[in-house]
Amino acid sequence: MIEVGTLVRVLYPDYAAGKLGYIEGREEESGRWIVRVEQSLLYREDESFLLSLKESEFEEIEDHRL
Repeated sequence: MIEVGTLVRVLYPDYAAGKLGYIEGREEESGRWIVRVEQSLLYREDESFLLSLKESEFEEIEDHRL
């Protein structure tokens, strides 16, 4: 079950595919999930960024929680 703190692997968009992140929340209107990705291909590796993703654009990794 997806909830805040769930560890996920990004499947889409391509520039973030394969990166790991944590669910930070859900957008009320769209139902999309906010995912914080800890490493960026666009910036320094120690920076994080947020993605707004549909459930089909990421996969849950086991049962890890923050």
